[in-house]
Amino acid sequence: MIFDELLPNDWGALDWAIPVAIIMLFAIIAVVWTYAVSIGSFRQKLLLGLLKLSAFVLLAICLLEPLNRFSYPEPGANLMLVLADDSQSLQIKDRGQTESRESQVKDTISESSDWLRNLDSDFDVRRYQFDRRLRPVANFDSYAATQRGSDIVGNLELATSRFEGRPSAGVLLFTDGNSTELERSTTLLAEMDWSKLPPIYPVVVGKDRPANDLAIVKVSSSQTNFESAPVTVTAEVVATGYQGQTICVQLLDENNEELARQKVERVENDRPFAVRFNTKSAQRGVNVFRVRTFPESAGEESAVSDASIEATVVNNERTVIVDRGRGPYRVLYVTGRPNWELKFLRRAMAGDPEVNLVALVRIAKRQAKFTFRGRAGQESNPLFRGFDSQDDDTTEQHDEPVFLRLGTEDKEELREGFPKDSETLFQYDAIVLDDIEAKFFTEDQKSLLQKFVSIRGGGLLMLGGQESFAAGKYARTPIGEMMPVYLDAVPQLPAQEYQLNLTREGWLQPWVRVESTEGLERKRLIEMPGFQTVNLTDSIKPGATVLATIKSKEGKQHPALVVQAFGKGRTAALMIGDWWRWHMRSPADNDDLMKSWRQTLRWLVADVPRRVEPDVKGKLDSAQSVAITADIRDENYKPFDNATVSVGVSTPDGKTIELTGRASDEQPGRYATNFSPSVPGAYRAKVRAESADGSEIEERETGWVSDPDGDEFRSLVPNRDFLQELANRSGGEVIEINQLDQFVDSLPNRKIPITETRTLPWWHRWTIFTIALSLLVIEWGIRRWKGLP
Repeated sequence: MIFDELLPNDWGALDWAIPVAIIMLFAIIAVVWTYAVSIGSFRQKLLLGLLKLSAFVLLAICLLEPLNRFSYPEPGANLMLVLADDSQSLQIKDRGQTESRESQVKDTISESSDWLRNLDSDFDVRRYQFDRRLRPVANFDSYAATQRGSDIVGNLELATSRFEGRPSAGVLLFTDGNSTELERSTTLLAEMDWSKLPPIYPVVVGKDRPANDLAIVKVSSSQTNFESAPVTVTAEVVATGYQGQTICVQLLDENNEELARQKVERVENDRPFAVRFNTKSAQRGVNVFRVRTFPESAGEESAVSDASIEATVVNNERTVIVDRGRGPYRVLYVTGRPNWELKFLRRAMAGDPEVNLVALVRIAKRQAKFTFRGRAGQESNPLFRGFDSQDDDTTEQHDEPVFLRLGTEDKEELREGFPKDSETLFQYDAIVLDDIEAKFFTEDQKSLLQKFVSIRGGGLLMLGGQESFAAGKYARTPIGEMMPVYLDAVPQLPAQEYQLNLTREGWLQPWVRVESTEGLERKRLIEMPGFQTVNLTDSIKPGATVLATIKSKEGKQHPALVVQAFGKGRTAALMIGDWWRWHMRSPADNDDLMKSWRQTLRWLVADVPRRVEPDVKGKLDSAQSVAITADIRDENYKPFDNATVSVGVSTPDGKTIELTGRASDEQPGRYATNFSPSVPGAYRAKVRAESADGSEIEERETGWVSDPDGDEFRSLVPNRDFLQELANRSGGEVIEINQLDQFVDSLPNRKIPITETRTLPWWHRWTIFTIALSLLVIEWGIRRWKGLP
């Protein structure tokens, strides 16, 4: 810039070039002749001559009127946006600092600051403060970092869109770069048209080394059908300033009771570590868990104390929701004969509140009707004579199978045998077929079963009895089409015992395993008895997955447990027909078989849809609104568009807010309403759907967590990479907070939409004449010093 100011970039009197050249020629001759006849050494005369000639040359150049032309922003013609982040994360202090980031920003953007006054003189400065919302301010005198959340990209887009089409020189963005709207920011960064945005100049607030801090940066939950640990809560923790120390992490329930605690020893600075809690304490419905961390040396009180030695304790605790409110499920077990499998299956599910087992047991097959079997005029089956019911109209007939019904809700359920219509069958969530031949079902019932899985989304499990799979003639039937194995008959091996093993995929499925560790599970498989009733198959269908195999004495492996997705549901084939042997040959106190049955049926119904499916779609905008949606289905599980949907939202402070769901224009059967959380914490929403006649369809519960403080203090280190990306995409530059004066001075040399040209002749610059005069004075001084004429 110095050279730009000294060197001319234009000339006002180039037509004087020849006269100036002639004058300079005479001047050179006069100087050379003068020093040639004078006394003194050659070096002295050469130096003196050059000094005098340089002064003459500089003055002669001024006769050509050299000019410096500069482009300056036209005062008030260009916009300059100044955005100041006022979220709570700026309240912390950096290591070695006596004042907070908030105080530093407030002092910097004070109206009395030189850089801001200089900016006001050249630009139309618009001031804004932002958190999740953008707010214009007249000045920054009342600036305070007290807001929750920070939507950096969203507010940048909003601020620049307000002045689209107007000349804008750029955006000065005061922030630490830690946006709480990560998903929104990522989406907007990819979708924004950066060619329409002015240059963004992020001003980094904060140092890369804050004070000591523990932060739970992320907490998540997952559910499995593994009985000993149905819920897994995982927390990711980052420790700053606790190198080599021991950190405690707690899992708390909604009542602040500790469920579990883990210690992580010798942590490393700024290196995340994960802590995983497995718990089985979750009850049906929406469960709330809290994860809390603190240094062991400081004690548990330090996690919530304001006098903590940490930069902030706000990020020491986070809340997570676990929704276990989908049950209870109803599973229909259909078998062709009473067997041991039913006994142990009923025993396993007796104490499970998640699954209600209903059994339809055929105790006598259909018989041909002969008049000699009964007295004249009697149509009923003699098997039922002597029982309470003597009415021929309600007693099983000769040509009908005889059923035993177990676990039904009333005396009418399954009275006609296996359901014949979708309204009845779709009341169940899963079907288990055991030792029942294909001809037991009518063609309509076979097709209905296929709709139950593909349309209803139910689960279907076939067990390997004597009349199952190929032996039950299921090949080329709608039921056989759903099976994950091919049902072509294969040669059966001589009677022997088969050993069960898990495949690689089986080891990855919690519901297939019984023990909590790999070592115990391998020990269980080794000690597991051999099975004798097996439906052999050599091939599985495309898309199916083998989770377990059986091994014959010849060493050949055959599929034993195979699963696949079918339509909206899932099907499974357990090729073993004497699963009960597992318990019969185990110690009396061994509960492994019952545990396996519970996990299997829970997996079978885990993703089965209900008539009312509520969901929380997440943040819609920078106000952290959520969309509570509900998919409503009729008795045939088709979208139901004539429902009345009400939503009762329970807030963390004990209030209940009633909302009404409105039908969506985008998807049939979907109803939605929006809700904006006002306080942090766990929210529950009860969604109730009624049909047009006022009868209740179903009531379901869902929930979510509003945790703006946790998002805000997820990281205390400025996100320089994010700010650099903003600058690079927009053509701006990242600026340190102490470089604002230099930045404002450099703005005339940057790309400004509207500028004006200013001309400065050399005649008007005192520096030029000062230099020329200095050269002559130096020349005169040297001559006097050396005694030269």
